[in-house]
Amino acid sequence: MKVGIVGGGRAGTLFLKTLLEIPEVDVIGICDKNPEAAAIVFAQEHGIPTYLDLRLFLENHMDVVLELTGVPEVSNTIGQLKKPGTHLMDSHAAKLASLLTEHQQELSEKLADYIDHIKELLVNVTSNISAINDTVLSIDSTSKSILESVSSAIESINKTDQIIEIINGITSQIRILGINASIEAAHAGEMGKGFSVVASEIGNLTTSSQNATSEIKAIIDKMKADINKLSGIANTLEIICNKQREVASSLSDDNAKMSSIISK
Repeated sequence: MKVGIVGGGRAGTLFLKTLLEIPEVDVIGICDKNPEAAAIVFAQEHGIPTYLDLRLFLENHMDVVLELTGVPEVSNTIGQLKKPGTHLMDSHAAKLASLLTEHQQELSEKLADYIDHIKELLVNVTSNISAINDTVLSIDSTSKSILESVSSAIESINKTDQIIEIINGITSQIRILGINASIEAAHAGEMGKGFSVVASEIGNLTTSSQNATSEIKAIIDKMKADINKLSGIANTLEIICNKQREVASSLSDDNAKMSSIISK
């Protein structure tokens, strides 16, 4: 469709911008007596023919000519000079179309702003996803280090348990020897008094050793319980990391889809 515009004011500029975005419309030119009118300047910037003489302008073959000045004399002149196949859209009809076009343009501008806002959000989301991934990697690394330390600590404690059992065994044997020594010292009578003192000290030593190993075992049992708790925390961290990875991956996929849609 070939279209011409008469009137280089705000309405003319608005219509010209809108028509240039429609592939099916061929803007033949725009006419205004003011060479510095906004629509005239815009048309020149975009290679659209401009006219200052209305008669010369109307010599073009046009399917529709838009009269946007609102001046009755201009509308009458166009009606008299236009070619038979040219349809005149006067200022009243053009005003309605102008309002619709202006509203559409406002919606388009709001949509463009909204898309820009979404793009900005997508950039922020991408940055946040990257930060989440970094955090997950850090937590995962820390969790693995904790588990390795826990495993090493448990291994050491198990060895300590074995040592304590050996010490308890030796202590028990020494205690038995001490009891036997006390019995033999008693049988020896006066001759065994000195030996009886030694046997008594051996008994005291074994008692102290048993008390010490009991305290150590209690401490180690407490350490075991704490380490088991730490192991549980590390396992929980690993579960959280896996869930965060899933969430980050899902967000990344959604982000990519949204970016693809907006880019179209």
